[in-house]
Amino acid sequence: MTRRGTLAYYLAAWVIGCFVISLLQWIGEAVAGEIHTASILLTTYFFSLIFGAVTILLFAFLLRRWMRLLGSHAQWAWMLSGGALALVQVFVLIRAQSALLSIRSGQFGEFLFAAVLNAADALAGHNLWQAPVDGAITAVVLCLVDRAFARADEAAEPKHSTA
Repeated sequence: MTRRGTLAYYLAAWVIGCFVISLLQWIGEAVAGEIHTASILLTTYFFSLIFGAVTILLFAFLLRRWMRLLGSHAQWAWMLSGGALALVQVFVLIRAQSALLSIRSGQFGEFLFAAVLNAADALAGHNLWQAPVDGAITAVVLCLVDRAFARADEAAEPKHSTA
């Protein structure tokens, strides 16, 4: 699992992506005139780690697949793709919210709703600008992680001589 940096990649996505979105939300509320302490940022980060895990891991998976398809480790490509993918993902999850609300039942439905759609629901409305910014920043970090492990794999392969 760690040979190609999978564990490091998804852990970086989870930790960095959730922190960036928490920081953006904290900054957005401070600009709006609400005064918050650092403890509010840490509390927001804690809940972001819990409720944003499924969403950010899905984002990281889709981004890695897309960039492998493109075959690029250019940071600008990862940044643009990450911003666009995050915005599309939030729109899709917000649209899926009404469908899931109509079919959910019992405690499993409540847990599934909280795990999958709560992160996107928090960004709906006036906080939607945070999704592409978070996606772009997270994608730059993920590009660096993916690139680091791709270089290690290439260097580990033995060179065969034709002579």
